[in-house]
Amino acid sequence: MPRSATQGIGRSVREAVLTAGAYFACASVALQMTRFDGGVAIVWLAGAALFAKLCATPRWRWTRLTLACVPAGLAASLLFGFQGGVAIPLPLVCIAEAYAAAWLVKRVFPGFGRFQSVPEVAWFLLVAGAIVPAATAFAGALCAHIARDLPYWAAWRDWYTGHALGLVAFAPPLLLTLRGQTRQWIASSGRKRLGEVVGLLGLVAAATLLTFGQNRIPLVILPFLPMIAATFRLGRFGAVASILILIGIGLPCSLAGSGPTTLLQVSMALKLQVLQIYFACIVLILLPLAAELRARRRLVERLRAAEALHRLVLDRTSDIVMRLAVDGTVRYASPSTERMWGYRPEDLTGRAMFDLVLVEDLPAVLDGRRQALANPEETAILEYRITCKDGRTVWVESHVRATIDDEGRVMGTVSIVREITGRRKLMEDLTHRAMTDPLTGAYNRRAFDEAIPALLASAPSNGILGCLAVFDLDHFKRINDRYGHAAGDVVLTHFVGILRASVRKVDLIARLGGEEFAVVLGGMAPDQARLACERVRRRLEATAIADASGNLIRATVSVGIASLIPGQTSEEALKIADTALYSAKQGGRNQSSAVA
Repeated sequence: MPRSATQGIGRSVREAVLTAGAYFACASVALQMTRFDGGVAIVWLAGAALFAKLCATPRWRWTRLTLACVPAGLAASLLFGFQGGVAIPLPLVCIAEAYAAAWLVKRVFPGFGRFQSVPEVAWFLLVAGAIVPAATAFAGALCAHIARDLPYWAAWRDWYTGHALGLVAFAPPLLLTLRGQTRQWIASSGRKRLGEVVGLLGLVAAATLLTFGQNRIPLVILPFLPMIAATFRLGRFGAVASILILIGIGLPCSLAGSGPTTLLQVSMALKLQVLQIYFACIVLILLPLAAELRARRRLVERLRAAEALHRLVLDRTSDIVMRLAVDGTVRYASPSTERMWGYRPEDLTGRAMFDLVLVEDLPAVLDGRRQALANPEETAILEYRITCKDGRTVWVESHVRATIDDEGRVMGTVSIVREITGRRKLMEDLTHRAMTDPLTGAYNRRAFDEAIPALLASAPSNGILGCLAVFDLDHFKRINDRYGHAAGDVVLTHFVGILRASVRKVDLIARLGGEEFAVVLGGMAPDQARLACERVRRRLEATAIADASGNLIRATVSVGIASLIPGQTSEEALKIADTALYSAKQGGRNQSSAVA
């Protein structure tokens, strides 16, 4: 057999023997010292010891440890507990109780064992302090009733209180000790911290000795004060160590007839029950307090880490983060404002953000911010222009979201602002390129198809919607064939220049394809449109166009004009203009023709 396997078996056997020995010792002490008048043990330590060991051990080793405790429990029961037939089932019930409590608490809270949160402590108290002991008390009371003819419900009460309080009072400190939490805490503490530990725990020990070392004054509240201080200063370690000190001093002193319980004029069994209730109350106070303090400490640590990360990100990011009050006053501005806009954060704090927005964009900004304030769950995205400190104007994109307080009231907005001047320029350039003929610089067919429907859908000016003129260069194929396509391109470009010089700036000039062009003359009557088209025709006719080779090229153009009518479609308007153009060409070219 490999040496590692032999060592593993040796460790497993040693662990099982130690667990069985500890269980036997705890059971024997409880049966000998806390069992009165032949009843059940008032203080049951063995269940807490086995429960703590199981919770600190991987699940696959539970069966071995539990089975190892069976002969130990039987031996303790036969030597110091009930005699006869119940001496066998009674220790089995006790062992099953510890196993069931460990299994159930791990089932409902898989990460159980550190007592780091209030829910974890609450589940432990519900399972180990209520459900499991109450269930096993029925079997335990029945065994006690059969063995000694004890009143069933009195035996049930003594079993439940002894086992429940034993688990609640003794299991947490034992579990944390077995998990090595105490050792880890001490190893990670510095010398100054250890001095504080010795001082606080020394106060706890002194207060406990003063309380349980005399039986004249019931100073039960006295140990509580240094225990609270130890919990606040040392956290979970301080709480567990204080509980161990309290139990380690208080229980022996009480069994020896000293301490506050001696002032009670009741039986020893009831005194020990009262003592366990006292211990359990201390546990119920300190463990949730330690868990809550730890949770808050971790929350503070996360907040500090998040704040440090937040500051780091804000200092290095090119985006601007701003927090505004409901009225638009700047409450916070990230350092990048100085790099991006020239304003220092302190220059903007207390100032209205709207002062920086261009007047033309202000209505859209105000409307978008109102929407963000009205819908806190949604993010508004705005694009507007900002005036920088040096007078420059930049485009920005702002993602705006409302901030709310604990009661759901809107406190203002937080914005992440990014400069998009380059992107806007690129978009404008791309839009211009998409709507422009690359050769002549005139608008293309796409721009024409969007402009005509918009004009036809608009309200007429003085009852006149406008006209559409379609130009077609005469015999353009001959020019390309004689002088080449480069010369033809020169003619097309020159013709667009004549169009621009002959019509208004508001009129749209578009190249429909090849040598065919269209001009949208909005608000122009047919007779005015014909005069403008004739001006274009005559200027082209009178011009000699020189190409790159020095050739002088003469070109003429035919024009078809159609009046635009409200309700008309763009296809209908273009068809009428084409009809007029065809009429001009049929009439000999180099002329204009109009169709009302």
